[in-house]
Amino acid sequence: MAEIPIQRKKKPLSPWLLVALAALALTLGAYWYLRPAPADEPTPPATEAPAAPVPAVPADSLGPDTTATGLAAAPDSSTTRGHLLLLVPQLSALADRADLHDDPTVREQRDNLTSATARLANGDAQASLRPGLVAAANLLRAVQQRAYPALGEEAARLVQQAGQLSGRDDTADEQRQNHAFLQAAGALLAAENTPPAS
Repeated sequence: MAEIPIQRKKKPLSPWLLVALAALALTLGAYWYLRPAPADEPTPPATEAPAAPVPAVPADSLGPDTTATGLAAAPDSSTTRGHLLLLVPQLSALADRADLHDDPTVREQRDNLTSATARLANGDAQASLRPGLVAAANLLRAVQQRAYPALGEEAARLVQQAGQLSGRDDTADEQRQNHAFLQAAGALLAAENTPPAS
């Protein structure tokens, strides 16, 4: 007589387990496709962005009556830090111009500048200057690419110059390099504040 192998019957998966897995897959899929695009995420900080540098400028104009906190955040135009903080509102105003405001690259670089200079505006003595300087150059480059093709060489040179900065302002050489960068950035900003030729 031959032996017949007996195998146990596998229990089928519970239909509720399949329903739960399908619901989980649908939830993850909905999250993945309905989440905000990276270009849309910086939009809320854009409404708050002017708030970081704004307190610093009036504090500088108030003179000796400002509080200790106001003096720490007040830009001093004789330093690289102060000069950069005074440049931020001008760069933000340029990026908020009607013909540039809707450009996602310009908006992203504006937000990067605001983030990069927030610690400086708050008076953090340990904050490096380099992120703010690089962000300023990148914003000017984004504006140039959007509306000023003739300024491409100057903008590219400024971005390269920003990449070579140390982020410190301690030695005479560092101060000279920072000053040269800020002069070039100011010249490019002035050129970009002129309405583009139609």
